[in-house]
Amino acid sequence: MTKEFLSIDKNQFYYIIYGELVRPLFHEGEQVFEKIRPKKVYIEIVEQIQELIRQERLKPGDKLPPERALAQKLGVSRPPLREAVSALEVLGLVETRGGKGRFIADSFGPGALSRVLRKSGKDENPFEFLEARRIVEGEIAALAAERASPGDVKKVEDTLDSLTQNMNDVPKAMNLDMQFHLEIAKAAHNGTLLNIVVEFANRLKERMWLNLTKEKTWGIPHRAKRLLEEHKELLEAIKTGDNETARRVVHSHFTRVQQHMFKE
Repeated sequence: MTKEFLSIDKNQFYYIIYGELVRPLFHEGEQVFEKIRPKKVYIEIVEQIQELIRQERLKPGDKLPPERALAQKLGVSRPPLREAVSALEVLGLVETRGGKGRFIADSFGPGALSRVLRKSGKDENPFEFLEARRIVEGEIAALAAERASPGDVKKVEDTLDSLTQNMNDVPKAMNLDMQFHLEIAKAAHNGTLLNIVVEFANRLKERMWLNLTKEKTWGIPHRAKRLLEEHKELLEAIKTGDNETARRVVHSHFTRVQQHMFKE
């Protein structure tokens, strides 16, 4: 095959192949490439451990080295390592066994590992999920403070009362927590936003989120108590129509949840 460039004008270049004019390769100023952005350290750690599991160099039931030793082996500091381990727990690849350390999860059935690995792509980033909740539900809370009817407020209040009474039943408390957020979304009177929160709720029913939420927030009494206090502050802001406070409380709430899950 012979081919050559033919310049039709200063802005376009064409191939001539076997005497025929072929479409432009590019236009001046057209951006066809994306800039390469360095990955965050925790993502590199997650990907390395995923690959080791895929290669079966790390197998179900294998114990990970202690945090300090693992950080040294990886050549990273401990904060991003904690984020990576938390992300791996969200994905169901790593599990913590009280007093014994962290292990590669031994609950994989046939094909389960490949499904988990598929879920670990860009669209399933746990940090981005919580960030999305913070942004979206912050605005929902502000709308609810402006639009909630007395009946709406009563439903939010009743749900919070039930949550308060069931703090010792962690699975029930977790369900009531999500119901509390759904009632606030209903009080915002925006069907599209409500559908988004329903999708959030469906995601939180996945095993990896249930385990992480139980282990890092509602399953730890002093943390659960603080989260409950934030819920009460949010209810008060909605009752008094204080949209700025409602938004601020939600932002603070999810920032705290993210710290509990991935920073500590």
